[in-house]
Amino acid sequence: GFVMKYFKFQPIIFFMFFFFFFSCNSEFSRYQKKDKNHLEMAHLIGKVKSVTRYYDGELADIQTYNKYGFTEEELDYSDNEIIKKTTYTYNVFGKIAQEEIKDKICCKAYITKFDEQGNSIEEYEEIYEVYDENSDVTIGKKLQYTYENKYDKFGGLISRKCFRRNGTCQLMTEYNQDGNLSEETEYDEDGSVIRITEYSYSGNYLAVEKTTYPNRHFMYYICYYNHKGQIEKRAKLYEDKSVYEKSEYFYDCNGYVFKEISTWVVTIAYKPNLKTGDICHTITLYDRDNHGSIIKETRMTYYPNEDMSKPKEADETLKFQYKYDGHGNVIYEKNAENEEVKYEITYY
Repeated sequence: GFVMKYFKFQPIIFFMFFFFFFSCNSEFSRYQKKDKNHLEMAHLIGKVKSVTRYYDGELADIQTYNKYGFTEEELDYSDNEIIKKTTYTYNVFGKIAQEEIKDKICCKAYITKFDEQGNSIEEYEEIYEVYDENSDVTIGKKLQYTYENKYDKFGGLISRKCFRRNGTCQLMTEYNQDGNLSEETEYDEDGSVIRITEYSYSGNYLAVEKTTYPNRHFMYYICYYNHKGQIEKRAKLYEDKSVYEKSEYFYDCNGYVFKEISTWVVTIAYKPNLKTGDICHTITLYDRDNHGSIIKETRMTYYPNEDMSKPKEADETLKFQYKYDGHGNVIYEKNAENEEVKYEITYY
């Protein structure tokens, strides 16, 4: 009766457990898209599977992507021979759990462990094989970084510290109540501050990014963003907040920069009528094709006492050429130095 029924259904129960366990713990099983994937960061359109790049006729590299748009494998070539192979393995959250690199010196992997919320807690370097007997690389596993993550009662990340192998803090990040990055502080091994970056938001959009370098000549670096996430202004400031360099960007209706105005201070008087401390301006104009790629870049420099409202002869004009496939991805480009790059793209 009962005993026979129990054993009869055991294989089904085992199969259900096996399927549930492995499907819930496989790559990307808990993945939720929040940020751009690797295809989007590379400005590739469609379900791209691989991109093979040829530089001036020579095979340079091959990138292979998974169905989620993340890099699975990278192959670097020289003289038509693989000189480096990088393979990526992802965890359930879609984050890189292992990066394995095989080159002419050794085969090694960078392994990351995560907590239940999907944030890294430890990073290791493990060397499996050594091919170059003259190198100082040795087989073994070394701890690279540890992380201390703090959460609020709702599970939201409040702060995160990254510690070096020797126990010193390298980076501390803090988050606001909306989960957005609010401050980032980088430390030297002696505990001194290298930089502090503060982030200000307008609603949920990043509005201002300000970086302070306490021990550098340029104390401040500031970026202003619009509601589309595009940089409108950026500036480098001295300690007294006077401007060393600043740029302003103008966008067309498609979201592409068509004009950039840069203001900069002369540090070396390289022309007879210039002196140190003079303020100059450079206007850069971008002409684009229907895909948004820059086909012509024109630069004009205005020196002191020159009227920026009047056009003048260009200091430099750069021209570029592009060809596209049916998806709108670049398959050929030629830069201003007549260097050619060709792409072979496959799709899922």
